[in-house]
Amino acid sequence: MQQILEETALRIVGFNDFLNFGFLSICVIIGIILLIKAGDTLSEASATLAAFIGIPPILVGLTVVSVATSAPELFTSISAITSNAKGLILGNILGSNIANIGLILGISLLIKPMDISGAVPVFQKNTLFLITLGFSSYLFFIPPHAITREFGVILVFLLVSYLVFISYEAFRERKLKMTMPSAIEKAEDKGTSQWQPMVLIVLSSLGLWVGSETLVFGSKSFASQLGIPEELIGFSIVAVGTSLPELAASIALLKKSQTAMLLGNIIGSNLFNIGLVGGVAGIIAPIQSNVLNPWVDHIAMILLTGVLCYWLNGRKIGKPQGIILLSGYVIASITTWVVNA
Repeated sequence: MQQILEETALRIVGFNDFLNFGFLSICVIIGIILLIKAGDTLSEASATLAAFIGIPPILVGLTVVSVATSAPELFTSISAITSNAKGLILGNILGSNIANIGLILGISLLIKPMDISGAVPVFQKNTLFLITLGFSSYLFFIPPHAITREFGVILVFLLVSYLVFISYEAFRERKLKMTMPSAIEKAEDKGTSQWQPMVLIVLSSLGLWVGSETLVFGSKSFASQLGIPEELIGFSIVAVGTSLPELAASIALLKKSQTAMLLGNIIGSNLFNIGLVGGVAGIIAPIQSNVLNPWVDHIAMILLTGVLCYWLNGRKIGKPQGIILLSGYVIASITTWVVNA
């Protein structure tokens, strides 16, 4: 896939630099669209298939759907490794986590206030903050300041342990409902067979692969031609693109007043970005920052995560908190471009 795109770009360069810039822009746009559509399809199809197989609804929501919604970031990271564009990975992880809280939750709060009393268990918000703090601290204080294979294994182990614990708690309390009931209800109403979600899973996985390859190629080429560090492109274009499914899901959940599910989706997404995306990428190949001042992104992620976890101790958040989160996202984005570009 990468070879085909490179050959096409070389042919276009021979005609006009402006056309080449347009081609790269199209690659980025197509990649983002494919990741969004394929990610949504994979999520629904996975939930439907799990129900047909007989996997309990709670495990569908906490494991199958969670992994599916993190698939765009995961596929993008793997494609970045095979394309020798590792800088996109760390930028994508940090940028996505910052965008999930600052951009997505910020916009959601501007649309509608949330009653958050008891919406998120103490264990989950504490886990998010500790893993976020531990992730950044390791990269700063432990040589070689990279996501090594050993650290990747630790991240995946922590994520699996977290999933096992919350699944056990959910089974014991019997309080959580399936994250995506609509997928199963629609399937039953339409008489969907179990082969249909299997086909959709294969097609959506193919879409994720093509989308990630196209997005990484366009992003990497932009960074190379404009002399911009790959990590900055990952922080901005790639991170926002792979976070758009969470924005759409958050707005839909907000309309239904599903506050707990919305917050759980943001917390789960950030945990999976670090544990699954960062862990798997580190296991495949060491990932190291390629910007002069990586501390800007790490501090922004820790601060926004800390603010979110602190607010979750209260009863209600609304437009003022949304403005604070959006302002934090804008400040973090501008600062990292100013000090690292």
